[in-house]
Amino acid sequence: MQICIAQINYSRDNLQRHVRKIKNVISTYKTSDLIVFPELILHGHPSYERPEPFLYRKMKKVSAFISGDLYRHVRSEKARVIIGELKQSGEQYYNLATYVDIRSIQSYAKTHIHWSENFVPGAELKVFRSPLGEIGITICFDAAFSEVWRVLALMGARVIVNIAAVPESFPTEYMRRRLAGAAIHNQVFVVYANRPGPYFSGGSGVFGPRGEIQVEADAKERIIQAEIDVDEIDTWRHEEQIYANRRPLLYRQIARRSPAHLPPSLHNQGT
Repeated sequence: MQICIAQINYSRDNLQRHVRKIKNVISTYKTSDLIVFPELILHGHPSYERPEPFLYRKMKKVSAFISGDLYRHVRSEKARVIIGELKQSGEQYYNLATYVDIRSIQSYAKTHIHWSENFVPGAELKVFRSPLGEIGITICFDAAFSEVWRVLALMGARVIVNIAAVPESFPTEYMRRRLAGAAIHNQVFVVYANRPGPYFSGGSGVFGPRGEIQVEADAKERIIQAEIDVDEIDTWRHEEQIYANRRPLLYRQIARRSPAHLPPSLHNQGT
């Protein structure tokens, strides 16, 4: 499987030019099996687009047109794309990762909303069916929750994608450890597409099922590619038989929102 990661940033100065840039990446790399763009790359991210209400006002005028236009382009090029976008429903906004190919359009709404964001959280984890097999998709802060990775793997995902807008203030090394751990603990390929600087940290990459880094970008805007062999998953799972030896009844505590040993001040965070 040929993976293409478009580590590009959003351009607020000229929206039409920005959309053309995304389309050009898709047209240039359409022979890749999967092209992945960062979080909210289509419409802009409120952490970067200031003042924040301006982004939402702009969304009311352009969101449906931009998304539909891009979907048509993906299909005309017979490409497979995952892209981050905003979706408006009334006065509520969802942070989406959308998978598009010639047959389907499937979206996942970010379920773990960072405390600095105002999105409506999604209600379910999803695995998308594609000609490449089952693909799990997560968005940025979702990656901090080990339960998410395991559930997606149990749902059949062999490749799990995290699209992100991780700022420079969060060390790249922390994300690298988190993603490598997710890959080896769940015996899956992890694809990470982050925005480049300024403000964001870049560091997009692909991690193999043993946690090894197969390809990694620096903090600059660039396109990176990687060839992955999903048969490596079966080989590793045969050598290290995690799933056959799980004992789910021992893990029931994980479903409790507020572990008893945490102080009350931490129980209320994120509620």
